[in-house]
Amino acid sequence: MKKGLALSFLVLCLLGVMCSSSVAAVNWKWVHYQPVDSMADKLSKSMIAEIEEKSGGQIKFSLFPAGQLGDWMEMSEQMMRGAVQIGILPVSPAYNKALQVRVLPYSVMNWNEAKKAFSGEKPFLFDILAKEMDKTGLKALAVVAEGFGGAGFAKVPAFDVVDPDGDKHGLKIRVPAGNQAFESLAKQLGFIPASVPWGEIYIALQTGLVDCQIGGQPFNTFSSFLDITKMWVQLNTHFQHSFVYMNKKAWESLTPEQQKIVQDAARKFADTSFALAEAEDAKYMAEMEKAGIKIVKPTDEQLAKIAAKIRKNTWPIMESVVGKEIMDKVLAGLAALR
Repeated sequence: MKKGLALSFLVLCLLGVMCSSSVAAVNWKWVHYQPVDSMADKLSKSMIAEIEEKSGGQIKFSLFPAGQLGDWMEMSEQMMRGAVQIGILPVSPAYNKALQVRVLPYSVMNWNEAKKAFSGEKPFLFDILAKEMDKTGLKALAVVAEGFGGAGFAKVPAFDVVDPDGDKHGLKIRVPAGNQAFESLAKQLGFIPASVPWGEIYIALQTGLVDCQIGGQPFNTFSSFLDITKMWVQLNTHFQHSFVYMNKKAWESLTPEQQKIVQDAARKFADTSFALAEAEDAKYMAEMEKAGIKIVKPTDEQLAKIAAKIRKNTWPIMESVVGKEIMDKVLAGLAALR
């Protein structure tokens, strides 16, 4: 009798372990939009390897790089729905206008400020954005640095394009669709803003619909618009970055121990992106120069003049978009940086 009870107990225990293991084991889709062997690709592979190893194979991933499942906005929407579980992507303000603050022009001005604001001991911009992402069903894990934004011109203008008060002679500049911050930025710099989707920038530059594109770091222009760009101006308009983020329900399905494994891996490798991205900015400007593209690097004094004008005239517009409470938090955090 005792042997029978003991055997039954053992069988139940084994079944319990098997059931709990099968419930916990997952195989998720991991996405990013950058080319294979890019920084985002290498970071994705490093994070995946660490998570799979430390979870004992209970969390596995299938990697879909280089926008295989759509452009980054489409993949972000898939993540909101749960069709995709995790990845390294920008985050769109289409479902929450407050997320426009992530590319607030001339907020952080250099790499030191960017790292403190997004991944330091008090990463106030990350915390603000993570809270807003949560409202759209996304769990932010870490920030992946990509570079500082600039402007790529299809022709070399015969006049100064850096002075924000100079005559730009009606030059049209591409801005991201629906982004009030960049629309205002373009106007304050003296350009005519033209809303063009990312996938149509090349044709817009080629046909003269726009004279310039703004909104990305040197790597973006090198990889996508090299043969149609004649001049690159490193305006440091904003800190370009993506997030490591995942579907909120998928996150909540993990045990606390599994959550820690995922979170730790994301932060560990994402934090290395700041030094890597800074080096990439310099590398791809040098590569563009080798290809015959004129490189213009404004002085600190010129950038300070631009920043002062943008902060005075564009930031109040952003308050009406993202809300006073968020802008107050941003301004307080930025003040503490300097």
